[in-house]
Amino acid sequence: MDTSFRSPFRQELWLVCAVLAIVSTAQGDLVSVQVTGQVTYSDFGTIGVGTAVTGLYTYDDMLVPDTPNPFNGWYRPITATLGFADGSRVSSNAAELLINNNSSGIGTVDEYVLYVTVTPGSGTATGAFAEGDPMLVAGGILRHDPTGTAWDGIALPDPETVLALLPMDSSVVYWHDVHGVSKFMDFTVTDLSVVPVPIPGAVLLGAIGLGCSSWLVRRRWQKTEGTRVGA
Repeated sequence: MDTSFRSPFRQELWLVCAVLAIVSTAQGDLVSVQVTGQVTYSDFGTIGVGTAVTGLYTYDDMLVPDTPNPFNGWYRPITATLGFADGSRVSSNAAELLINNNSSGIGTVDEYVLYVTVTPGSGTATGAFAEGDPMLVAGGILRHDPTGTAWDGIALPDPETVLALLPMDSSVVYWHDVHGVSKFMDFTVTDLSVVPVPIPGAVLLGAIGLGCSSWLVRRRWQKTEGTRVGA
């Protein structure tokens, strides 16, 4: 009777452990990039030229482009925030990364573009940007190489190589109010640094699953050895 009860129980436990171990392969590693920059032009009275720009954006390194082709790839979703010296912020959980390979602009060009667009339900605009039309508040990191020799495809590059590979900067925040008034703020990105990301829940579950499986294997081995010694 004891054997008939334990066998199905152990099978179910093995199944749970295996599922937990496999869960961790459902997503890749999170890449979190810290942004440092400086304002070079501003229509906003509280955000002066020369003041600091900070930010953070995070994405799964296993993302695949929505529209893969040899020339450009859109990677979504990206979580991103840009912050400024007066406390103003533009944030979105539906930001996008564009990797452009010789497909836009005049002549050849390679681009790395982070679009942080605020739309209802997907982001917030505070401080100097708070009174804008919620559909027309956007920030973006835009680096490009007019020679088109930075890369030869649309794969996500190491963010820490972007500034060196793409020497020209057209980063901007665009603001448009409900009356049709527009304001701009240009900034230059001076550093993109990958920072550690806390262990995702999936990875933690995977670790639990592997530990659980190891425990079951040890238990089976110990029982087998005990039976041999008793014999």
